[in-house]
Amino acid sequence: MKRSFWNGLRTGAAAWCLTIAATVANAADYPSKSIRVVVPFAAAGVTDIVARVVFDHISRSVGQTIVIDNRPGAGGNIAIEHVVNSPPDGYTLIMADPSGSLPVNVTLYPNLKYHPIRNLAPIAMFGSTGAVLLVNNELPVKTAQELVALAKSKPGELTFASTGPGTPGHLNGELFSRLAGIKAVHVPYRVVGQAVTDLIAARISFWVAPIPTMLQNVRQGQLRAFAVAGNERSSDLPGVPTIKETGIGDFDASTTYAVLAPTGTPKEAIDWLHAEIKRALDDEGVRQKLRQAGVAPKIGAAADITRMLQERIPQWAAVITGAGIKVD
Repeated sequence: MKRSFWNGLRTGAAAWCLTIAATVANAADYPSKSIRVVVPFAAAGVTDIVARVVFDHISRSVGQTIVIDNRPGAGGNIAIEHVVNSPPDGYTLIMADPSGSLPVNVTLYPNLKYHPIRNLAPIAMFGSTGAVLLVNNELPVKTAQELVALAKSKPGELTFASTGPGTPGHLNGELFSRLAGIKAVHVPYRVVGQAVTDLIAARISFWVAPIPTMLQNVRQGQLRAFAVAGNERSSDLPGVPTIKETGIGDFDASTTYAVLAPTGTPKEAIDWLHAEIKRALDDEGVRQKLRQAGVAPKIGAAADITRMLQERIPQWAAVITGAGIKVD
């Protein structure tokens, strides 16, 4: 009996050692097969464009196939859950926003089957897309401060648009209202084009929206840009101050582009990916393509992603619970 026990123990230990050795060897050889980058949105969106621009450059540079896999739905949760449940070997990655959807979903979806800090290993940030506070031309205000003053004088009369409950436009509108101390009514739309039309026609008062989607309307004089909802001014709107500069408060509604892997992914794989992403972002051709998509390219460390998640999870929780936001 004792001999059988010790033989079994030795066999198990040997198998464990072989497994560890194989893992180390595989990590050292990384990448030895194609890499799949899951995008939680449909093709042709900004996140999809960012992923394709950066990883196409990496693929051509290192001679390894990298496949972009679009899996939209459920606020990104379908794609993220798929990646969380994939082998942590560095061959299945997720593109996500650590300033928006990732921390938002922790509160917005009470039955979430993952936690972005516990179940995902951050790799790198690629850059961000700024947002802007827009108003229609008929609103009798000339600055962001005057907009806030008008809203305070008419509580519940001003409206703001979004593409649905729990979407970035909804959350950013509620966060701005909370920061400015105003009461505005959320008006959700199913089609973004109809929301833009109604904002231009003065059926909607304001909207906090991504700069690239509204830049042409601003340049054509159809809408007025009052303030950039970010940490710095936008090169596309150089004369427009940040909301912080207006004195209303520190408000960043930018979209951040980052890539993460399942927790447990070997450090060698994460380090290799981060180095190649940095190399891609140093390429002027890549940077130009990202700027054309409305993205300010900037490499960010894994620690920056974790810190952003730690800050934004409680911030969005307060907005969501305070405004009573629910999704079906």
